[in-house]
Amino acid sequence: MPKIPFVDVATGSLGQGLSVAAGMAYSSKYFDKINNKVYCIVGDGECAEGSIWEAAAFASHYNLNNLVVFADVNGLGQSQETMYGHQVGIYAERFSAFGFHTLVIDGHSIKEIV
Repeated sequence: MPKIPFVDVATGSLGQGLSVAAGMAYSSKYFDKINNKVYCIVGDGECAEGSIWEAAAFASHYNLNNLVVFADVNGLGQSQETMYGHQVGIYAERFSAFGFHTLVIDGHSIKEIV
C-alpha cells in the first residue's frame, strides 16, 4: 500500500501501472460516470514491456480521454541503458500511434508539467 495519500497504486518495472490506470479511467468514465482524470507515471524501462502497449491499445479503443500518462525518459533500465536511451521523440511517436495526445516537456519544470 502506497504511503502517499494521492497514490492509489504503486507498481513497478513490469509495466502493470498503465493497465491499472486504464482500468480506473474506464471504470470512472463508463461505470461511475464521473468527470475525473487518472494520472499514471511510467518509466522508459517499463515501456519495453508489452503490457504497456496492450494498455495503450485498450485506452485508445475505449477513448479514455480521462487518462493522463507521464513517461519518465531517463535512459535507465534495470541492468543497462534502455533501448532508445534519451530519444523522447520515439516514445512520443509510439504513444501518438495509439491515439494519445503527446507533449514532450522538461520534467524538471513544474510550469511545463502543470
